[in-house]
Amino acid sequence: MDYRMIPVGDQAVAIEMGTTIDPAVNQRLQTIGQAVLAAHLPMVKTVIPGYATLTVTFNGQMATTEMVMKKLTPLIDAAMQAKLAPHQTWLIPVCYGGEFGPDLADVAAFAKCSAEEVIAKHTSRDYLIYFMGFLPGFAYMGSVVDEIAMPRLAEPRLEIPAGSVGIAGAQTGFYPVASPGGWRIIGQTPLKLYDPAHPESFYHAGDLIRFQAVSAAEFATIKQAVAAGTYQPKGVA
Repeated sequence: MDYRMIPVGDQAVAIEMGTTIDPAVNQRLQTIGQAVLAAHLPMVKTVIPGYATLTVTFNGQMATTEMVMKKLTPLIDAAMQAKLAPHQTWLIPVCYGGEFGPDLADVAAFAKCSAEEVIAKHTSRDYLIYFMGFLPGFAYMGSVVDEIAMPRLAEPRLEIPAGSVGIAGAQTGFYPVASPGGWRIIGQTPLKLYDPAHPESFYHAGDLIRFQAVSAAEFATIKQAVAAGTYQPKGVA
């Protein structure tokens, strides 16, 4: 893989690896990001991953762009040869269809299959979290199988319930808080994905998400346990 570094204003540098959505590229950038943070460079503030970019922000009073690029180059070159950063796989229960997934029937019609087949396709693979954004705890994940990669709604909804699971083209994701949105909502998770009192999500960019279909009764049971503080998100070994 090749990369290039370009200035982003006077206090950030972007590491770019092409323009396509490729899990191998993103995972390599995640590895580079971990290496940059592990180096504890005094001028570096944080790293911000994208699909095919990694932006490194820094204190412009401590270093120039050229100085930062010089410091980053050996770290990037070493990380390009290192093992990929380890990841965690999280199991996310989802109740599909009905009141929880108002767009499931439309996705099924788009895919020319049954609702049950859409659910089977959506739960058939693990999804890489490429990056976080849009809302606190919102994870951009991909990619769904081509048959169910339905485009966004022409007119976004004014409010989508927290926990809603949707599809937008090849992407899938869940809404951590209630918000407007144009994704095709096919289900909902009973998990609490964002808590203002503890704003850091249990999942992070570079992790994998595995959706598991549950019944309405199971949804209610899990939601009750979440509210009582007795349910912990499950990682997959």
